[in-house]
Amino acid sequence: MDDIAVDYTSTGYLDKHLGISNKDFDAMIVKALITRHLAIAFPNTPLHSTVLFRQLRHLDIICGSNDGIYILPYLEQIEKLRILHGSMSEYSLDLDLPLAHTLQWLELHFATPLWMLGRTFGALREFRVLGQPYKPENHSRHEGLQVDLPACTALELWDCSMDYLRFLSCSNVQILHWYQRLYPTIFDLAAFNSLRGFLFNLSCLRNLYIWVAQGLGIDCLVDFVFCGASEHGVWREIRSVKVEVMCYTISEASHLFDQTVGHQRRYEEWWNSFQVTKEIATIVTITASM
Repeated sequence: MDDIAVDYTSTGYLDKHLGISNKDFDAMIVKALITRHLAIAFPNTPLHSTVLFRQLRHLDIICGSNDGIYILPYLEQIEKLRILHGSMSEYSLDLDLPLAHTLQWLELHFATPLWMLGRTFGALREFRVLGQPYKPENHSRHEGLQVDLPACTALELWDCSMDYLRFLSCSNVQILHWYQRLYPTIFDLAAFNSLRGFLFNLSCLRNLYIWVAQGLGIDCLVDFVFCGASEHGVWREIRSVKVEVMCYTISEASHLFDQTVGHQRRYEEWWNSFQVTKEIATIVTITASM
């Protein structure tokens, strides 16, 4: 295709093709047209046309928790997408979203990911979910649906309930970072089974990092990731595991430290290197590598 010279700075062009309503944003639009990258704050950016969104390959959106985001169907070439807050429509599964085929990197900050359920994101390699903006009981009407991520090799989850894990299908993940910072995690039977079921399916896992606040049943988690998974032959490619536990008292940290050291010989059978340390008095760090 021959190159066509277009005067993007012409107000007439921007009015006609992009629906711009404020000339103060002309420079931003021109830059986005050239770089295919746009960072915007809803609802203050006066864009009323989908032309630009259809051309973007990288988009960052910042908005309020209750602001609606309705542009997903128009992201036809997007490869990298970051959304901070906002509410996204749950589109019918009969609607083919182009971004499901092009998206390679996705980060959601307290942005509802329910629109992803029931869809396959065939090119998505890295997925980050930072904060879960809804209660687990809201999942009930989505039973049986999953987010299928066949190409995903790097997954990062921050402060997501363990119940959320069953909605992710990502068996090719090699790197998993899981952070539970805001509140103690209760590893009751249902929660632990959900986590274990998810980890069991990560047969390609190579590197695992977990940061968790002290909670009931933490010993079950430690035992599984440093011994149980290996006993079941789940992670054949595993190279390293690191678990950091923030305890709320020195006595809790000492108890976890002593308990883990007490099982150290059993854990060492599965690793070339295994180490337990207690840092800053209340943080217990457990690392293992092949």
